[in-house]
Amino acid sequence: MAFKRKSKVSAEIPSSAMSDIAFLLLVFFMTTTIFNVEKGIPVQLPQPGPPTEIKQNVVVTVKVAQDGSIYLDSVDNPKAIPSLSLLQDELERRDIRLGGPGKLNVIFEVDPKADFEMMIDVFDEIRKANIQKLALVIE
Repeated sequence: MAFKRKSKVSAEIPSSAMSDIAFLLLVFFMTTTIFNVEKGIPVQLPQPGPPTEIKQNVVVTVKVAQDGSIYLDSVDNPKAIPSLSLLQDELERRDIRLGGPGKLNVIFEVDPKADFEMMIDVFDEIRKANIQKLALVIE
């Protein structure tokens, strides 16, 4: 007496639970992922009202040229800054000469064709000098 085998191995993968598993994995990764939120640069906008007048002797313009050179312009002493490391010292020296921290106003001007990394490096040096009043010139 011969027995017939009825069990055949199926060649397909059951996909009825695949969508459930994919959905559960999606929910799991969405709830456990931590997103880094960049804080950016804190900006304090001026209060509405009449413009305040500033004396020219407390204003310094930091310019970044297209070739990456840095210039420090003021009414009494225009000069080129030979290296990035000297910018912070020069700004701190001029701020102290005016009577203490927070007295110097800086206008930061960058050529549109200048290197972005150079602009960020100069901006970091200005922040290290503890400049409280900074104006950005955008073209």
